[in-house]
Formats: sequence, structure tokens, C-alpha cells
Amino acid sequence: MKSTILMLISLLCGPAFSQSWQQAADFPSTERDDGASFVIGNTAYCGTGLMPWFVAGKDFYSLDMSAGSWEAIAELPAGNERQYASGFSDGSRGFITGGVNGSYFNDLWIYDPVSDSWNPGAPLPSAGRMGAANFVIGNTAYIVGGRTSANQSISEVWAYNMLNNTWVQKNNLPFGARWRASGASMNNKGYLLFGKDENNSFRKELMEYDPGIDSWSIINIFPGNGRTYSSMNASSGKLLVTAGLDTLGNSYNDFWSFHPDSTGWQQLQPIPAPGRRGGMSFTNNTSFYYTTGTDQSNTRIRETWKVENTAGIQENNSAGSISCFPNPADESCTLMFPGPPGNIIFIEILDLSGRLVESFSTQQHSIMIRPGWMAAGTYLVKALKDRKNYYTKLVVAH
Repeated sequence: MKSTILMLISLLCGPAFSQSWQQAADFPSTERDDGASFVIGNTAYCGTGLMPWFVAGKDFYSLDMSAGSWEAIAELPAGNERQYASGFSDGSRGFITGGVNGSYFNDLWIYDPVSDSWNPGAPLPSAGRMGAANFVIGNTAYIVGGRTSANQSISEVWAYNMLNNTWVQKNNLPFGARWRASGASMNNKGYLLFGKDENNSFRKELMEYDPGIDSWSIINIFPGNGRTYSSMNASSGKLLVTAGLDTLGNSYNDFWSFHPDSTGWQQLQPIPAPGRRGGMSFTNNTSFYYTTGTDQSNTRIRETWKVENTAGIQENNSAGSISCFPNPADESCTLMFPGPPGNIIFIEILDLSGRLVESFSTQQHSIMIRPGWMAAGTYLVKALKDRKNYYTKLVVAH
């Protein structure tokens, strides 16, 4: 049943991407995976990572996204080789924190592109970690999850003020630990997708963070397998997601976009190369790039791919949301669907693991359902009407 549902979603969300991928200049140094990157202006900065023979790197390179050319820049100071670091930017400087190379790092390094130099910043006031996700909202970078020397995924969330060089711990991620999840931000909200939890399960919930109230919510579920080692960036009001590794050992070359306003996924034209994971991705809001990583045969690569005019991605498979009231619900609630009644509507209720809980159909504009028999928790309601997907989140409270 689950594979049938996913196949149906894939058909409905078929490629609607008028642009095409182009192979750009290869990463200019040794092939690697699990590197870190950040963007300043129209220049991307990429470095560190694990190279062949399990050698960690400290080297960095800049990519002029207008000219398409790479150039070597200053390396991290000696002794700071690492993989699984987190990279971010305040628009004028770059930052690298965390990672592992035998020991787990909690340090912070600040890159000045004017002087082409790295300088130490305030270290994270907690245990060193690797594989944490991150996103930036305003002058604050948020570091989410990761894995510590205890070899466990964690749920900690830390906020780093890039102006004041100070750290503050925020509320933990309430949906469990995450390691090698993917983070991005837009419209003053943060987003987290994928990653392994504390039980080594591959997750696929899409979570939204509101910094104003320090609160997380699950807003959607990715319509495919859970993953790690994926990439997510925000561009032109949407999230762009590509690559990754699932629990079956499959590496992916697919490309997806998501509009938070419509809670809709759109499958786009894939990277025209074998599946990959652990690469570095970035965007200048005009082009989306993916470079390095490991392919399906576990070979590290140097390839760089880009797709241009990300603002021109057309998405039409999701037309809006379902109204649900009361929500949270107890014994009963009413679902109201967009558009006029008449055509048949197929409805599915899924739990947060993607398991189908209930399915039914109607031709009415609204329908009462009785979720009282369901366990308390959060569910995703998906309706298919006129070949368009509609979604809402249903909270069952007893």
C-alpha cells in the first residue's frame, strides 16, 4: 500500500521543470564527501571533507558563480582538518563550526574574504559534534542536532549571534534527535528535513522553526523514503532538495521543490548522473549547485552540477490547503476542501512515519471524520481532487 501511495504521488508530481542541469567545472582539488560550504554575495566557498584513504581536509576553494571558475583560498589553520562540519554566512563573512577528525570539534572559525584569512570565534559551549544541520535567520545561525563522541544523535539546538559572537541554547528539537539532517531558512523561518534519529531510523518529516516563539512544528512529510546525507537550500520562496542516502543503501539524483505556503512537493528534473550523497550544495537565487560527494558505488567524486533560473521552477500539483476544525480534534472534526463539490475526492491520513492510517473518498465539499480511535499525536491529511494535492496537519488529542 505504501509503495502504491508513493508511486501515485510521484506520478501526480511529475517533472515540471523547464530548465535543465548543466555540468560545471569540477571541484578543483581532491574528490571528497561531507565537506562544508557557505555563500557570500555571488561566490560560494567550499572545503574540508573526507578525501580518499580517509584523509580529512582543511583546504578551501571559492567558486565565482558568474564566471564559473574556482580559485584556492586560505586553508583552515594546521590541525583543523575535519569532515561533517557546518558552514554558514552573515553575507560578508563565512563561518565553520563542528566536525570530526578523530576528536569531535566544538570550535568556530570565521573567514574574512577581504583579508583571505581565518580567525577563531567563540566556541560552542557544549560537547563537540559532527553532522549538525544549520540555517540562518537574520544575524543568527541555528545549529541543530548532530552526533557527539558518545556516537548518538542529539536534539540540541544552539543559536549563534554572528554580530556579537555569542551562543544561546534554544529548546531542543521536540521530535527526536537528528544527525545529518538538512537545514535551510526563508521568510524568517527555519526548516529541517531528513536525518537519522536516536534509533538510527531514517526520518522524512519536514519541520518548521519559528524563532519568535522558539518553537518547532511538523508541516509536511517528504513523499519518498527517509534519507541522510541530503542537501536542502532555499531559493525564490521555495525549498530545493536533492541527493541523499536511504535505509536501503540507495543514493539519489532526484530534485524536489517545496512551497511552504501550499505545503506541496514537486518532483523536478533529476541530476543527469548517477545518484550521490554527502556533497555540498548552494544557491545564489539564480542557480542551484551541487558539487562533490559519493556516488552509488561509494566512489568519491569531484563533479559539479548546476541548474539555472531557479525562480522559473513551475509548480502546479498543489493548489492549497484543507480546512480542519476543530484542530486539535478529539472524537470528531470536519474537513473542508478547496473548490466546488462534485468531483470525487480521495483522502488519506498518514502518521509521521508515512504509514497509511485510513483512506476514504467523498464527493462533498466537506466531510466529518471521527479520529477518536486514533492514537494521540500529529497526522498528515492528504486529499487528491482534480489531479491536485491538498494537505493539512491534523492533531489528535485525547
